[in-house]
Amino acid sequence: MTFARVTQNMLNNKMLHNLNKSLVRMERYQEMLSTGRKVNRPSDDPVAAIRSMLYRINIAENKQFRENTDEAINWLTQSESSVSEGVNILTRVKELLTQAANDTNSEGEREKIADEIKKLRDQLGAVANTTYVGKYIFNGEKTSIPPYDEASQDLKPASDLSFAEIQLEVSTGIKIPINVDASKIFINDDPNNDGDTSDSTTVFKALKDAIAHLEANDDANIRNDLKVIQGHIENFLTEQASIGARVNRIELIQNRLDTQNYGNEKMLSDNEDADLAQVIMDLQNNENIHRAALAAGSRIIQPTLLDFLR
Repeated sequence: MTFARVTQNMLNNKMLHNLNKSLVRMERYQEMLSTGRKVNRPSDDPVAAIRSMLYRINIAENKQFRENTDEAINWLTQSESSVSEGVNILTRVKELLTQAANDTNSEGEREKIADEIKKLRDQLGAVANTTYVGKYIFNGEKTSIPPYDEASQDLKPASDLSFAEIQLEVSTGIKIPINVDASKIFINDDPNNDGDTSDSTTVFKALKDAIAHLEANDDANIRNDLKVIQGHIENFLTEQASIGARVNRIELIQNRLDTQNYGNEKMLSDNEDADLAQVIMDLQNNENIHRAALAAGSRIIQPTLLDFLR
C-alpha cells in the first residue's frame, strides 16, 4: 500500500483555504445583518432571485392598477354627483311644468315659471360643462372642449362633441369606461316615446321649447313638454344607475388587488428577507468555528527556529 506524501506546504494551503471559506461565510452573514435580506445579489440564490423579480413585477403592476382604480372612482364619483344634480334640476322643471299645466294659472304666473326654468337651464348647462382635474367629463375624448355652448344655450355642434369612451385598465385584460356618454343623458332620440327617432332633441332644446310655450301660454304644448322632460329625467336616472354599478365593480376589483398585493409582498418578504435571529446565531457559530480553526491551524504550521529560542 502506498500513501501520498503530504507536505507542510499542502497543509498550510489547505488550512488557508478553509479559513478563507469561513471568512466568506461570516462576510455573508454580516451583509445579511446590515441589509436585512438573505438574497442581496442573484448569485446568492438564483432561483430565489428570479422569484423576487416576478413578485416585484406583480407588485408594480398591481400598484398601477390600483392607481387606475382610484382615478376611475374619482372620475365616476364626480360624474355621478353631476348627473344627480341634473336629476334634481329636471325634477324641479317637471314640478314647475306640472304646476303650469293647471288651467287656473294666469299668463303672468306662467311667465314667472318660465323665468325660473331659464335659471334652471343655465344650471344644467353648468352641469354639462363640469370638469375634473381641468377636463370636461361629458365630452368624451375631447376633454378640452366644453360641450355646452352658453351663447346658443344648447350643446355645441357635432364637430365639437365626442361620445367616445375613455377607458382605464383596472386589472389584467379588464378595461372599464370612466366617462359618461353625454348622448345618453343630454340627448333623447325618442322624446315623444312613440318610436319615432327622427325628432331627436337635446334636453336644452326641450327646455327652450318649454320656456317658449310658457311665454306663449300654450296649454297643449306645455303638457307635451312635461312628457318630454320626464323622458330626459329617465335618461339621467338610467345613467346614474350605470355609474353606480361601475363604481361597485371597481371597488370589488380594488379589494381583489389589495388582497393580491398583500400576498405578493408577503411572498417577497418570505423569499428574500433574512431571519435576523437565525443569522445572528449562525454568525456566532461560524465565528466560534473560525476561532477553533485558527487554533488548530496554529499547531499545524511548522515551528520555526524562533519558537525554540523563546
